[in-house]
Amino acid sequence: MPVVADLHIHTTASDGLLSSGEVVRKALALGMSAIAITDHDTIDGISAAMNASENALPEIIPGIELSAQMDDREIHILGYYIDHAEPDLLALLKILQESRFSRTEKMVKKLNSLGYQISLGEVLDCAGKAAPGRLHVARTLVEKGYLPSESAAFNILLGYRMPGYVERYKLSPQEAIARIRAAGGVAAWAHPYLSGKDSLLTEFISYGLQGLEAYHPDQNRSQSGHYRQLAKLHRLFICGGSDFHGPGVGHTSPLAKCGLSASELSDFREYREQLLQNSEIKKKGVS
Repeated sequence: MPVVADLHIHTTASDGLLSSGEVVRKALALGMSAIAITDHDTIDGISAAMNASENALPEIIPGIELSAQMDDREIHILGYYIDHAEPDLLALLKILQESRFSRTEKMVKKLNSLGYQISLGEVLDCAGKAAPGRLHVARTLVEKGYLPSESAAFNILLGYRMPGYVERYKLSPQEAIARIRAAGGVAAWAHPYLSGKDSLLTEFISYGLQGLEAYHPDQNRSQSGHYRQLAKLHRLFICGGSDFHGPGVGHTSPLAKCGLSASELSDFREYREQLLQNSEIKKKGVS
């Protein structure tokens, strides 16, 4: 069935190559009904996307992708329909953004010691107005001719436990889920296949996880079916998207390559509406 909603998109507010406005125009040209801006640890691209949406098309779902750490595994949690002006969320994101700057400085020094002559200024120029991340370091290495691609930079230098890798401040999955829900959002486990450990799902559900990313470029059709079944078993919503960062970036797929069909988007919206109704019923019961 055709994809009508891409719910995993990055912009220049984090490590994407296209601005929010460019993403919206591209989605509109593709006939998308809805997109979610899910930048890493920032909400800075959401308002611009909403302003660029013409006549509420496509629908802009305010989202975020929070990085978390559990033992030696990196876990990403997607949040949808968040209140992107919620004070506690903004305070947390400020901490996460500051940690990105300090981490980048350490990575540059580490790479310099390995013989890669790049500067912090070059990486910051690559990042533009966004907080710097590993992808910006990778792009700088490619631009200077040290490596042929961003994916090579991650595989050789910047991936987990690689020579140029530097740890940074990360949330636990429990805290990431709680922060999203406290900001009025619904929380989903991003690209669960990449964790290599489905058994974590039960624990995440106990923390308040509500959804699973069934569709992602790193998950094949069989794996997508597996996660749809898991979601159904545990009464979770399903989501999905291209993990779009821009044309020619690493291994990411084109916008709308992955995502929800019209019926799945309807189910996704219905899940949230039911939560809102239940919340209103509880409020009336308390009062």
